[in-house]
Amino acid sequence: MEQKKCNITKTKDIILFILLFIWILIPIFKMIRATALFTTINQYKFMELVGIIGIYFFVIDIYKNFKVTKDKKGLLKELLPIIILMAYLIWTLISCIFAQDKQKAFYGEGYRKEGYITYLIYAGFFLCAFLIKSNKLKKYLLNSFIIVTIFNILLMNITNNSVEMLQIFQYKDIQMGVFSNQNHYGYYILIATITATLLFILEKNTVLKVLYGLAYLILLYNLILNNTFGCYVAFTVTIIIFFVYCIYKKENRILCIISILVFIVMSILVEYNGKNIVTNNIKNFVKDVSNIFELMKSENINTKEEKEEEIDTEKNEIKNEEDKNNNGEINNIKKQVENAGSGRGKLWKYGIKIFLQKPILGYGADNLSSEYKKYNIEQDRPHNLIISLLTISGIPGLILYISGIAIILFRGLKRLNDNDAIYIVVLFVIIAYLVSSLFGNSMYYTSPYYFIYLGILGSISIRRKE
Repeated sequence: MEQKKCNITKTKDIILFILLFIWILIPIFKMIRATALFTTINQYKFMELVGIIGIYFFVIDIYKNFKVTKDKKGLLKELLPIIILMAYLIWTLISCIFAQDKQKAFYGEGYRKEGYITYLIYAGFFLCAFLIKSNKLKKYLLNSFIIVTIFNILLMNITNNSVEMLQIFQYKDIQMGVFSNQNHYGYYILIATITATLLFILEKNTVLKVLYGLAYLILLYNLILNNTFGCYVAFTVTIIIFFVYCIYKKENRILCIISILVFIVMSILVEYNGKNIVTNNIKNFVKDVSNIFELMKSENINTKEEKEEEIDTEKNEIKNEEDKNNNGEINNIKKQVENAGSGRGKLWKYGIKIFLQKPILGYGADNLSSEYKKYNIEQDRPHNLIISLLTISGIPGLILYISGIAIILFRGLKRLNDNDAIYIVVLFVIIAYLVSSLFGNSMYYTSPYYFIYLGILGSISIRRKE
């Protein structure tokens, strides 16, 4: 009986692994599509298949666990984060039912395809990774992701430096890769870079450590070259947190310092179109922060002056001209603040205004573009996970989603002492991705990678009853 159960588990693991492995190979298929060999690849249809199978296997798994275990309360406690995330999906369903454009809310629009159906597909990806028990298969997934990413990068660099290759492969830009957006490619490389970095630091096998080190160099160079500053910030924050962890554990400190030094040197050296990428981004960031503080300072001064003018009306006539000049300067600063972060300041500002109009139910999935148009903004996303969650399903949706993820992360932090390399890697990848999500948008062809890692983290941090 035990042997039969073990065989079933192995078969299920292999099926789920193959599905996720094929998904990881999709960028290679996209490269082939860029030639005359294939005209189209419907990756969304494959995503639907993964989603359905993941949900199906999870339902069967949960049914068997509840049937066998005597400690049903204990099982529910262990599965609490998944239950909370299921509650998020239910609440978001209600938001989509009451959305103005129900077609978009459920099926998304042509470019992003991130309607409610896609949210269910993401859940399926999460559950596929969650249900895989074999640590060996989990590591194969991580290694496959690194290899495929590097293969893409190398072929793309060769292509962009060869006229003959450019006639075969038609890439838009070296900073976008096989994706249709520079930022989305950045999130993809970020995940691979964190994975390679931490495996380089944690791996015990010398040969593998050298290979991970080479992978780290290639991926880091292209992460910086990609010029998505949110991803650069996410990598910086994550490597610093990991360094603090190494100090606390009194392990791997030298390798971590070496990785940080390489990161600093590469940040100084990497250029694009004759300009240092990191220096240019930092200058813009400092300027944006300076404008924000300047605006806050000006508004505080104006508030004080308005109170004084209420007391002494004679000052109004004397200061009229000064006020006009000050207002002109403030309006100029406001425009600069709205343009901060490549226009993210404006998206965040009006995204919050839009949310406050429907703070409980939100607008449903993919329904933000029509609201932004009311403010003459030709965008459909706020480039911020928090604001995005608020506008999609309101405060309850935000609380449910953040709570589910937070419990997985919290349980993960409690198990850091287990010294499981795979577990440590996926934990810090999730941290990096969440940091980057504060400056970017999700997308149907990049988000599944995040949910695969989240599923692996969940499977390790949640000890399920068999």
